[in-house]
Amino acid sequence: MPVSHSISHSTAATSSSKVTFAHNLTSTIPPIPASNNTTMSGHKKRPSGSNHLAAINSPMKRSISTPVATSAAMVSTEQQADFERQRQGLMMKTAYITNAVREKKQGKPSQYEELIAQLTITKPAPLPPAQFLQWIQAMLQCISLLDKSCADLIDVMLNINWIIQDDIFVQYYFSFLGNVVSAHAFYVVPIQSMLTQKLTTRYKTPSSEVSAVSRERQHERVHDALKFILGLIPSGTTSLFPILATEFPHKRESIHAHITYVKNILRILDYAPVLRGQVLSLIIDRIIQVDVEIQVELEELEDSDTEVVFDYEVGPDGEDSDEDSDSDSDSDSDSGDSDMADVTVLNVKDMTNKLDGMLFLVFSYLEGFVNSCRNMTTTDGQPPVPIQELYLVLLSVFMRSILHTFKSRHTQFLLFYFMSLSSQFSDYFLGALGQQILDKSKPQVVRIAAAAYMSSYVARAKYLDVRQIGMVIDMLGGFALDILDEVNTGSNVLPDSERHAVFYAAVQALLYIFCFRWRVLVIGGEVGPQSNKDDFDSAGMIVGSMDGHSEQGAAVQPNRQWHAGLACLQRIVTSRLNPLKMCSDNVVKQFARLSNTLNFMYIYPILEQNKKIYIPRQTNIGASGAGGRDGSGADNNGLPNGGALPQELETFFPFDPYRLRQSAPFVRTIYQEWEDDEEEDDEEEEDEEDEEEDEGEDDHVDQEDEELMFLGRHSSEQDDEDEEDLSMNKSILAMSISPSPAHFLVQGMTSSKPRS
Repeated sequence: MPVSHSISHSTAATSSSKVTFAHNLTSTIPPIPASNNTTMSGHKKRPSGSNHLAAINSPMKRSISTPVATSAAMVSTEQQADFERQRQGLMMKTAYITNAVREKKQGKPSQYEELIAQLTITKPAPLPPAQFLQWIQAMLQCISLLDKSCADLIDVMLNINWIIQDDIFVQYYFSFLGNVVSAHAFYVVPIQSMLTQKLTTRYKTPSSEVSAVSRERQHERVHDALKFILGLIPSGTTSLFPILATEFPHKRESIHAHITYVKNILRILDYAPVLRGQVLSLIIDRIIQVDVEIQVELEELEDSDTEVVFDYEVGPDGEDSDEDSDSDSDSDSDSGDSDMADVTVLNVKDMTNKLDGMLFLVFSYLEGFVNSCRNMTTTDGQPPVPIQELYLVLLSVFMRSILHTFKSRHTQFLLFYFMSLSSQFSDYFLGALGQQILDKSKPQVVRIAAAAYMSSYVARAKYLDVRQIGMVIDMLGGFALDILDEVNTGSNVLPDSERHAVFYAAVQALLYIFCFRWRVLVIGGEVGPQSNKDDFDSAGMIVGSMDGHSEQGAAVQPNRQWHAGLACLQRIVTSRLNPLKMCSDNVVKQFARLSNTLNFMYIYPILEQNKKIYIPRQTNIGASGAGGRDGSGADNNGLPNGGALPQELETFFPFDPYRLRQSAPFVRTIYQEWEDDEEEDDEEEEDEEDEEEDEGEDDHVDQEDEELMFLGRHSSEQDDEDEEDLSMNKSILAMSISPSPAHFLVQGMTSSKPRS
């Protein structure tokens, strides 16, 4: 039986007390309570029996439409007459609905169709809220009749613009929704769909209706309704998530649409925590789509003939000075290309702000969730269980999606931030990546990506300790040595980017980590460069040939001890697989310069020798293209995904500097920036002239670095190698080598001060 009793159950007036009915029905309507007895898993015990509806909504035990007996002195005769008219009208509407539904089920739909027509009338004007309220009250008296055959009538009621009405109307509407889902559970999905749509920017108040209710208050009412429905039907969370996924804005919709929706579905997790894992996975997957789209468009700009990236930063240049006979047509063509490029840049700017805003919301949610668990009891120094569960959700999303998306530039920093909460999280992450690298059943592109993530994470996570860094060095070095043991090191062995792609990725990871973390790899603490740079024998290695038979021993200088795991580098870099030829040029050059400065290793003879060697580069990563999601592609040798070390992954360091302005504070304090070893150079005194000359050179280098920010990867094609090496030594660009100049363009667009 519905919550509301029949209106005919009113109390009769007696001659002695002259009891009358109150005109103000709203005095009988208590506020809709929050469902505060729902468990963390979203389940709630439902009472049985005829008192079910009253039990689940105890403040509404009494019918919201039942009049209240009161003193005759409090109600005037006119008010009594007015109330009686309303009561009679309500009884007539109830009888009308009952007859219409019954006749429809008997095959006579005319009255039922007339009812729907009355409720959907728009001309000359829609029904006023007061009349709609009476229809809602009438339907509360016959909820049991409104089964699945009346779905079109319920649909009409769901289209009522209730969220802009007054509080009394909203509370009656809540009661209607609650009674409908309690009597007929199949209406849960359409009701949830209606409510979710109102959390998007696609829902707009009709122009004919003027509302004094703010958008924030409207969303608040929707959340109250969703919470109320889930309190009545806890299993409704199962049907709610697909609706949330369907209503998520397309990546091309506005930043306002994305921010509004993400903010609202994160709010749902407060009263539906059972959806936390699914909702966060959904949001992160959509963030990845925007992240990748930015990189794709930036690469298209980079590959185009226009200089739109430069023009966007410094303003348009003057007119074309070309004086060829075809200058006019060329100018028109260039103008068209420039206009298209300008539109693309504006799209990139909009999508960058969209990405930044969504990441900021997720970062904020993670921070708030962690703070809410601070007072929970823990054991053995471990984080509280809810935080551990949330970490497993993020790690699962990473392994399933982010790891396979090679153009993701910022999304992975969500996990980077969360792992700073506990060293246990970092151990799990590094262990999971290590399993991917060692698992020969995995596609090689996935193993290569895992090596890139491992090296970039160890290089950039400021919160890692010496134990964890040493553990990674040992693991990568041991893996590389195992590969060398499996390979015949005779003269017939040649570099092979198809067969040994994972080996090269692991070696590149070692070199990259050394460039960032050499200070903590020195036993006894950090040390600065030494001055005896010509004594390469003391550094432990002079390279003569790449046959793997050098007897110089580990690359350890007598008065400096390095982490023992680094001893493998000598055999690795001198092997006939020649990783210094196959790895990223920028990483190899930085390692050569740094190891020479530190007297750790001297590899310039190998680099000179490699200049005379030509090895075709493999760029195919399988059928899936840039994303590498399809692991079924194989080359003629049967190697998965061609087995190649693609150009995209040669220069893929996923934790390169974070350039989004709004969300950057979550990363800034835990992020390891590049520190050039020359910053710790000696304390020797120099005369003022030398200092001035050095400052002049630094200014010149800074200017060159600014140019490199616009040139991106094309800077490696310059013929003047000395100038390139000089800029590489001084700039973070040397160790920030993601594909395309995407992060520099993003930095310029999100910077508070434009470049000059």
